[in-house]
Amino acid sequence: MMALLQENYVKKTELEALQKWFTEYVRGFYTNGADDFLDRHVRLKEEHTARVCEEMRLITEGMGLSREEEHLAQAAALLHDVGRFEQIRKYRTYADPKSVNHGQLGVEILDKEGILNDLSANERAILKTSVHWHSAKTLPEGLDEQTAMFCKLVRDADKLDVLDLLIGNFRRYYDDPEHFDLEVEFSDRPDVSEPVIQSVLNRRLVDYRQIQTLHDAQLVLLGWVYDVNFSQTLRRIVRKQYLEQIAAFLPDRPRLRQAIDSVFCYVRLQIGDSIDRPSPIA
Repeated sequence: MMALLQENYVKKTELEALQKWFTEYVRGFYTNGADDFLDRHVRLKEEHTARVCEEMRLITEGMGLSREEEHLAQAAALLHDVGRFEQIRKYRTYADPKSVNHGQLGVEILDKEGILNDLSANERAILKTSVHWHSAKTLPEGLDEQTAMFCKLVRDADKLDVLDLLIGNFRRYYDDPEHFDLEVEFSDRPDVSEPVIQSVLNRRLVDYRQIQTLHDAQLVLLGWVYDVNFSQTLRRIVRKQYLEQIAAFLPDRPRLRQAIDSVFCYVRLQIGDSIDRPSPIA
């Protein structure tokens, strides 16, 4: 992929300034033990952000981006969850339906803090759009090619770490549900909802309002492969065996196994031996 941006984009010094601001901003949410719940959840998102930045670096390697574009991608990864910290402090939850859209809140925080003021109008627009839409079911139509690329990069990098994080959380929950210390949003019934199975079988993104059980949520995670934008992302999913680990949580039922097989077949088709470098998925 050739560099899309012809003008100089985020310079190293500008990225470093954003990193310094982010560190100071997050530090202000820690309570030094006065509120253990808040401290744990702030640390959770701070560490998540660091891992998303690393996933972004790995995805963008070999894509032919300019150094400035790579810096802009890193800035988008750094800022994508900036709304989470105020969300957890104010609402004591990370569930957007129970609180606030954390992507939109993130944009409001960036505007209030004014940390993007030294960047160009195009850079500011790309970063704020990436933050606003990083966790939405789909991206809005009509985005220009540059903005869409950075939005897709952030969504892929975020998915990679969220998959790893949620697999670990599911495993901890099943090992010791009585002492699991995070919010469990869905019922632990041994059911999988038919609308969720149908969406995955048809390779459609699931309407999150249809999720009723933990098994529904797990099948939704498998279906995330239909919203992965770059072959390098799928390769990392395969290399880390995320799909196998998620499938192991699900009951062995014929229709459910059909949906799981559909996911694995899709991934094999997308990253066959003929694909030898990171590229957008058609």
